[in-house]
Amino acid sequence: MPDTSFEKMVLNDDRLRVFNDTVPAGILVLSIDTGKVVFSNRYFNEILGSGNGEENHILGESWESFFVDADERQDLMVKFVEEDEVRNYELRLKRQNGDVVWGLVSMSGIPIVEEDLLLFAFIDITSLKEAEEEIRILANHDALTGLPSLRLLQDRITAAINRAKREKDELSVLFIDLDGFKAVNDTYGHDVGDEVLKGASARLLECMRDSDTVSRIGGDEFVVVIERFKDREMARQIGERIVHSLNQPIKVGDAEVTIGASVGGAFYPDNGEDSEALIKAADDAMYTVKKDTKGAITFA
Repeated sequence: MPDTSFEKMVLNDDRLRVFNDTVPAGILVLSIDTGKVVFSNRYFNEILGSGNGEENHILGESWESFFVDADERQDLMVKFVEEDEVRNYELRLKRQNGDVVWGLVSMSGIPIVEEDLLLFAFIDITSLKEAEEEIRILANHDALTGLPSLRLLQDRITAAINRAKREKDELSVLFIDLDGFKAVNDTYGHDVGDEVLKGASARLLECMRDSDTVSRIGGDEFVVVIERFKDREMARQIGERIVHSLNQPIKVGDAEVTIGASVGGAFYPDNGEDSEALIKAADDAMYTVKKDTKGAITFA
């Protein structure tokens, strides 16, 4: 593609050329009339994976192809039209290999006579967004098993209650405490204990449907949420399945470790109308099992 007058201006000015090579932000210059790229700096080429930064494969391309979501581009343009500029607008672009790049975008018109141009500046914040996502996952999931934590569990129960109200379905919460887990830690050590917890987590997931939630709320205590069923007998059957599954030996290395499970259950709205009340009712029922028989299930 032949050089545009804007590109010639950059290439023929030593100061602008140094700026083009060193500024730590991606810069595009777009034709307002066509939406096509008339200039892109080295950093932007590297961001999109377009050559090594020296080569430029996007001149003449429509900027629409760079966006992950067309709605994000539309929202950006609406904001620009309304405010005549944009500062630090968060959106996503896509690299040539399909990877997503998060960035902060600023946009403004370029006052050059006889050329209707738009400046599009992009600061890569992908590493920041990835760190935020990692923090969010750690805050909402148990580090050992990867299961939802108490915080996320409470949100899931609240959402399940809203669905149960709307769809006239049943909802049950089961509180599970492993039997004999302290003896495992005392006999084999905490490393084996951790593997047993991970094995128990896998067993619980196998007992549940995709629509249900399994969470670890601490130590050897788990809570599951069973929703979208009409017959309460289903909740009891799932609870019995859990008891049977966790009574089977769990293989850890060369050892087979045998534990068990005491399970208490509660139903919405009979035993509570919010997450805290339902978890407490199921917990109380579990302690009844723990005190009387172990290795069984009962409901509040």
